[in-house]
Amino acid sequence: METIDFFPIEVEQTSWQNSSVQLKAIRHQMFVDEQHVPIEEEIDEHDPVAMHWLAYGPDEIPMATARMLPDGQIGRMAVLKGYRQLGVGSALMRKMIKYAVREGHQELTLNAQITALPFYEGFGFTAQGENFLDAGIPHRKMVLDLHQYTDHTPKPVLKEIAEEDRQRISVEGLDQFRDQAVSLVQLAHREVRIFSERLEAAIYSNTEFCDAIYTFATSHPLARVNILVRDLYQIRHQTNQLKELCHRLPSRIQMRKFNSLEPCLHREFLLIDKSGILYKQEPERFIGYAVSYAPLEAIELVEEFDNHWEQGEVDPELRRLHI
Repeated sequence: METIDFFPIEVEQTSWQNSSVQLKAIRHQMFVDEQHVPIEEEIDEHDPVAMHWLAYGPDEIPMATARMLPDGQIGRMAVLKGYRQLGVGSALMRKMIKYAVREGHQELTLNAQITALPFYEGFGFTAQGENFLDAGIPHRKMVLDLHQYTDHTPKPVLKEIAEEDRQRISVEGLDQFRDQAVSLVQLAHREVRIFSERLEAAIYSNTEFCDAIYTFATSHPLARVNILVRDLYQIRHQTNQLKELCHRLPSRIQMRKFNSLEPCLHREFLLIDKSGILYKQEPERFIGYAVSYAPLEAIELVEEFDNHWEQGEVDPELRRLHI
């Protein structure tokens, strides 16, 4: 079976003055050569005043680009054919959203090709108005409201930690494990990590847990859920609500197969941010503990998870075509 190894992506913010050669080359290949956009329409008067981004892959090869105008309009997003379905477009979009929030933009707009609507919807963009033609290609306007994000302050992270948040709760059985998983996800701010043997359906494929994951993943453009699974057999061959969420929100919820060359003694755990833990202590039974604030222990697990995540495989059966 085909597998996709960890793929390094480096995104650089740049300008037309500094990187026009690379920017032109990528855009020409995608828009002019592939999509037959007239060359005189591909480069315009906005390029010199826009902010641009370049994505580099292995050996520092430029493979994708996008731009943002001073009014917050995103455009000219192009990923070279050999680098698609590898998360390159998602990496570009995350960088642009972070930049827009930092610069105080209230919204982002773009004119999306119809085939790319699901990709942008995964970042919270909503379509507006009717379809229209741009360079002979059907497009639709999309908008991302950033107001809710610019109002955020760091206060939730600095809140006073109650003593009960530091206490470990004993967990026994699938039902208690599921309930604690739901409770922790509801407390998450930016990151949820799940390490699992086979993504037990009773825990991870029930409506309550998946609703919590969906609510979290769509709560902020930078929210991320990473799921690392040892055995994907049941996920591939059985209906699973969490798998469907991966398909619906591929830029925010991602799943990989454990493929680390390094040993891992853990069986099952769920992490929120770098503080909350749900941990399975017995190999054959769902017995363990949950704690909503244990940063020292959580950070160690996060570092170990991220190391294994980078070596994980993306199963082609769990992907859908997106930029």
